[in-house]
Amino acid sequence: MLKIIVLGGGVVGISTAYFLTQADHEVTVVERREGPGLETSFANGGQISVSHAAPWSRPELPGQLIRWIGRRDAPFRMVPQPDLDMWRWGIAFLRNCNSSRFHENAVRLQRLSTYSQEMLTRVRESSGIQFHHTARGILSVFRSQEAFDAAAVHAEALRDEGVNKEVLDVNSCFSREPALRNSDVPIRGGVFSPLDECGDAHIFTCELADHCSRRGVTMLYDTHVQTIDTVGGKAIGVTTDQGHLAADAVVIALGSESPRLARPLGIKLPIYPVKGYSVTIPIEGRNQAPSMGIADEERKIVVARLGDKLRAAGTAELVGYDRRIDERRAHSVLKPMLELFPNGGDADKVEFWIGLRPMTPDGSPVIGQTDIQNLYLNTGHGSVGWTLACGSARLVSDMISGTQSDVNPTVWSLGRYH
Repeated sequence: MLKIIVLGGGVVGISTAYFLTQADHEVTVVERREGPGLETSFANGGQISVSHAAPWSRPELPGQLIRWIGRRDAPFRMVPQPDLDMWRWGIAFLRNCNSSRFHENAVRLQRLSTYSQEMLTRVRESSGIQFHHTARGILSVFRSQEAFDAAAVHAEALRDEGVNKEVLDVNSCFSREPALRNSDVPIRGGVFSPLDECGDAHIFTCELADHCSRRGVTMLYDTHVQTIDTVGGKAIGVTTDQGHLAADAVVIALGSESPRLARPLGIKLPIYPVKGYSVTIPIEGRNQAPSMGIADEERKIVVARLGDKLRAAGTAELVGYDRRIDERRAHSVLKPMLELFPNGGDADKVEFWIGLRPMTPDGSPVIGQTDIQNLYLNTGHGSVGWTLACGSARLVSDMISGTQSDVNPTVWSLGRYH
């Protein structure tokens, strides 16, 4: 049994604690907030996108970025900052926007998302926790014929890779999701991903944290990590505002805050925060909310029904660590959701939220041991942290335990950037 400290109480950190305690380790979670899942895990899009976990660095994106310059409602927006890390990250991101790297990155991400879904299923079945989980698939809809035709070609290509997607005409879309019949905008067709799921990441994180606590995991909330302590190139614990905590191993699962803590140790993480918005409205008995996950590919938003609420999430902003809510940007997420589902909920009671996604230039997380012995990384999951949480957590647990994983974890190591 090893004494292990997990830094971060989001969905990735709590999932890591779960698998470590399943392996009979003594685990402590350190979280700066007053409870679990209160940062990026709090109000994300709610989709477990096994078939949608593709990197943002697509070949067509540089041209789109040029066309979006000056648009406050652009799906991807950059506000230049006097921050060298932003510019370095941006250049590395653009270098990944070519066909060969996109394919390589997409295969890597798809492999982890498939594995993670298997691990999430095990967690759900073994723990019995409830989190508004549904397994009805996700339907991507298209407003233009051009976009739909391109998506149909891409779906056929993915089928050759073993990813099951169904191309649907507009009437089949309506049959699959009747709530779309009330859409205020035309729909030309859709692509259905039957393996995808939805669920509330915040509820999952809270319930799993409670489950871990009952299994003996120590949860230290309202605790700020100041340094990771090392001796002779080996991690021996952490110093917090509450004092020193000794450990045999330390896992960094701090999302966008990870680079700040790793930098003093000489570890340069290729992670930068990308700000995203979500909007949540109460359904309040209305029967025109969707029953499955929806992706509006041209407006770059996702929609999920989570119990008695309807949520949409989207947009990407490079604005550093700015956590302020720009209501114009928030409305650019609300508007397309209401166009698709005009009577899906009570928009007068909308709740706006932002989260900082910890993005890497190639779209995949950084998982594995660092050059410092007994210091591990499980961070950089970007917009698919909910999708990848359980798979990456299991990989880290296996590494620390010396157990061979079902998939090769080296492709997600920090070494790919050196």
